Amino acid sequence: MGRTKAADGPAPLVMTGVAGTALTAGERALVSRGVGGVLLFSRNFESPAQLAGLADSVRRLAPDPGSPPLVAVDHEGGRVQRFRSPFTEFPPMGEVGRLGDPVLVRSLARAQARELAAAGVTLDLAPVCDLRRGPPDGVVGDRAFGEDPEAVAALAAAAVGGYLAGGVLPCAKHFPGHGAALADSHLGPSVLDLGLEDLRSRELVPFRAAVRAGAPLVMTGHLSVPALDPSLPASLSPAAHALLRRELGPGVLVVTDDMQMGAVAARLPGRGEAALAAVEAGADLVEYRDPGPAEEALEAIGRGLAGSVLRERAGRSARLRARALAGLPPPPPPGAVGDPAHRRLLDGLLARLGG
Repeated sequence: MGRTKAADGPAPLVMTGVAGTALTAGERALVSRGVGGVLLFSRNFESPAQLAGLADSVRRLAPDPGSPPLVAVDHEGGRVQRFRSPFTEFPPMGEVGRLGDPVLVRSLARAQARELAAAGVTLDLAPVCDLRRGPPDGVVGDRAFGEDPEAVAALAAAAVGGYLAGGVLPCAKHFPGHGAALADSHLGPSVLDLGLEDLRSRELVPFRAAVRAGAPLVMTGHLSVPALDPSLPASLSPAAHALLRRELGPGVLVVTDDMQMGAVAARLPGRGEAALAAVEAGADLVEYRDPGPAEEALEAIGRGLAGSVLRERAGRSARLRARALAGLPPPPPPGAVGDPAHRRLLDGLLARLGG
């Protein structure tokens, strides 16, 4: 990848949301600085064609065409699916996981990925690699494939293969595992009160499987893990990032969960301060749902990191992103959204679930 001025600055280290179905002038200026990604929500979706146009406008603004921004969305199925009809709406993975069928999970993930890729999306923030440890309607609940580490690992690996085959990058989340943390980190502090051996022997098993299967990204959760760090959540903790690199390898691109969540604000109220802490801890990409806070993060990272360190970290993030995107197959045609074959897959799944 050619060196660009944008890759030397803080922008490759930040993923931003945008407000609507088309970029504003301010958002165009922000994206053209070379941001690492743009995160989409239901507010950004009107139709598959409009979504594809929005994604194309994001890519065209990249200062380095060889390292375009990721176009990302949370598209797990069930209650976490930003784009609805005409996209196929699959059940939550907790229901799918009850069948214990990796072949089915791979087919389902491939169908989801084909629809997203046809609309211009390049990153699905899935699969969930957490172990379910609470009620189905809990913080993780039916978003997780199940409770058994080995079973969840097999299904997570299958999902990774399906997403890649369908044309989008997968992201294993929420490291080091949100299932045993009962509080919702969207709202405030959330504690994962497990020892290191429990983490290694149970919680981290699906993450290892997902990375071995080819997942190029891992998302850190805003979870306080006293066994690792008594003061900072995993997303901001050097100790947690060191564990991630030891267990999953140095080559994964580490993205934080949404930095505007309550668990971050409870620890570091300053948005810029939190962004800088995450990058200094080891994050390659900090995620913000709104462009204003993303710009604050850019400025804080740029001020807080020495020039040589900033160039190294931004360059690494851009290289990992470019390498991951280069491995994707060409996107399918627009007709992949709502493909009748995907509907038949859904019907067969519902029949097996008894619904």
